[in-house]
Amino acid sequence: MQSAIVGASPGTQVGIDVVNTATGAQLAELNSGQQFYTASVVKLLIALDVLNSQGWQPDPATTGQIQQMLSASDDGIADTLWDTNGGSAIVTRMAGLMGLTGTTPPGDSDQWGETLTTAKDVVTIYRYLNTSVPAAARTVVMNALEGAQQIAADGTDQFFGIPDGLSGADWAVKQGWMSLDSSITMDTTGLVGSGAGRPMNDIVVVLTSQPADVSWNTGGNALTAGVRVLQGKL
Repeated sequence: MQSAIVGASPGTQVGIDVVNTATGAQLAELNSGQQFYTASVVKLLIALDVLNSQGWQPDPATTGQIQQMLSASDDGIADTLWDTNGGSAIVTRMAGLMGLTGTTPPGDSDQWGETLTTAKDVVTIYRYLNTSVPAAARTVVMNALEGAQQIAADGTDQFFGIPDGLSGADWAVKQGWMSLDSSITMDTTGLVGSGAGRPMNDIVVVLTSQPADVSWNTGGNALTAGVRVLQGKL
């Protein structure tokens, strides 16, 4: 997976963790404890924090906000929920709740996308969603992740990585992308079923920091190439 990603986008740093939740087997791992920027993957924490604050019984307005924020990766809704619910304190609360040992708030509290996490911690987030979040709230999140829109609210094609790399599989994904002066972040994360209609027992997390001059198309294609290595192995 690393070779495929770096071959398509030289100079990329990669963190990978792929786990089967039914057997507990770790199917792939590389730098799973290394920190990367979350970009929009932090929206999982924003959503779970809001749901937790409502006792895991979301009202219709919250349901609509969360589903739009996750499925379209809507930054405007993320900004509102981040500011309303304490900003960096969201990351601290959720890290404590889920036992995320490598996830830390952004240095600039206004920049939620600069939250740092590890591939291992993102696996833990999906495990928590599957095993600890009550059904009503879990359904809200899963419906959004399974219904991820190909074109995000900011116009980005977010089907790189898992969606384009695993043809014929069912998935529920949260993608991330972000540009900084020194690098671009592109992350593909989610739950995957080995075939249409099969249980989504596999958690796939690929986090990357790529050179700043890499185009979104090249960066996304690199993640797709890396995930495609898993085709037929999940």
